[in-house]
Amino acid sequence: MPRGWIVLVAVVLGFAVFVALLVMLLVTGGFGSHHSTTPTPTPTQGTCYPFCTAGPNTPPPGWK
Repeated sequence: MPRGWIVLVAVVLGFAVFVALLVMLLVTGGFGSHHSTTPTPTPTQGTCYPFCTAGPNTPPPGWK
């Protein structure tokens, strides 16, 4: 077999990796001029009964 197909496969795979890295960089905002910190989530009001791990796990009134 000729050696040319190996070079072609290597070039195509290298180009695919380059495109994948470029897309990841663009999606994550790596080219942005501002570097903001991760926003903190705002706590929701009300009970967190089925998801709470701290404290007593008693259902709130009216819970089915």
